[in-house]
Amino acid sequence: MVDENGPHYFVAFQSPGPNWTQGVKYNEQPGFMDHVGYMTEMADKGLTVLSGPFMKEAGGLNGVLDDGGMTIFKAADYEEANKIATDDPTVKSGLLNVEVKMFWVPFHA
Repeated sequence: MVDENGPHYFVAFQSPGPNWTQGVKYNEQPGFMDHVGYMTEMADKGLTVLSGPFMKEAGGLNGVLDDGGMTIFKAADYEEANKIATDDPTVKSGLLNVEVKMFWVPFHA
């Protein structure tokens, strides 16, 4: 069934920025733990729905990480969502680029 009034979320697509070190795994990039801290803060505030890196091979930290990731989160509007996404210290430092899109969920449990 289609929920014509389904919830809206925002998706932040994180990709390597101008200060990304080629050949270095995502979780070994300089400043990566600043990103983890910010993502933890978002989750603690109840904003995060889902968040994580892209993978080449499954297995969590034992798998093979791809470059970049995404976060699905809650915000009042696009402006607030964009501020949340760009306040990530790794976006500010140029380690990551971020693109934010609104996501409507007409199909959900």
